[in-house]
Amino acid sequence: MTTKNDLPLERYFRVLETIAVSGEGLSVSAVADRCDLPLATAHRLLQNLQSADLVAGVGGKRRDYQLGQRLLRLLHAGSDAAWLTIGVQPILDRLANQLGDTCYLARLVGPEVVSVAWAVPSDGLRANVIPGYTMPPHVAASAKAILAFQPKELIDRALAGSLTRLTPETKMSRKEIEKDYAGVRKNGFATCWNEMELGMGAIAIPLSLPVVGIMYSVGTAGLLDRLTRRPLANSLGVLRSAIEPLTRALNDHQLAIHVDSRPTPVKRLWR
Repeated sequence: MTTKNDLPLERYFRVLETIAVSGEGLSVSAVADRCDLPLATAHRLLQNLQSADLVAGVGGKRRDYQLGQRLLRLLHAGSDAAWLTIGVQPILDRLANQLGDTCYLARLVGPEVVSVAWAVPSDGLRANVIPGYTMPPHVAASAKAILAFQPKELIDRALAGSLTRLTPETKMSRKEIEKDYAGVRKNGFATCWNEMELGMGAIAIPLSLPVVGIMYSVGTAGLLDRLTRRPLANSLGVLRSAIEPLTRALNDHQLAIHVDSRPTPVKRLWR
């Protein structure tokens, strides 16, 4: 009689759980021993998981296996927005007061870019960037800053829906949008000048986290006249000053997801 533990999918989950609990990675033999599997079976399972980017092999001939980028990105995308807001809010508050404009953090969720936190200056002009709002992939600076670095398949999904012409400056053709994305990759920042709302603008830069890559962007938004009156290099300098503290806060959260999800004995992780 076949039991749940004999099912192929259950074996994969057992391997993922075992690697997740280890925290530092495991060799093939260690996975085989802890999962009570033949060495050849453990090796085959790990190779299949690695081909799907669910685990990653590190080291030379004696490879250790850790959770892969695809799985960590999935965990990060589903992480608690309230925790993120608490972790990044002081950084965004400082940015907003330095620039005198609204500052915000956006995150990749599936094929969409969603605003997750924002801050307004104590003095100055405010623009609304409501948390939970999906940023248009063809116009929003925050969306461009993230999507420009994603695989073609994900970009195809992001642009597959009906794109809305929001202003006469909105880029609508795939060729124009991809040219915009190429500019982001070349220059390291994205802009939105009159594309979303006439008289309004935004600047955003990508944030690259260890292992998961570019899933976040940080930006500022406000009146176009005000944003362009200040040298672009100055705005970028202020935004880039937040890269290190934001990366640290977001990476700490990534590690917290991993640590907090470690099971107590007998408790299962991936349910």
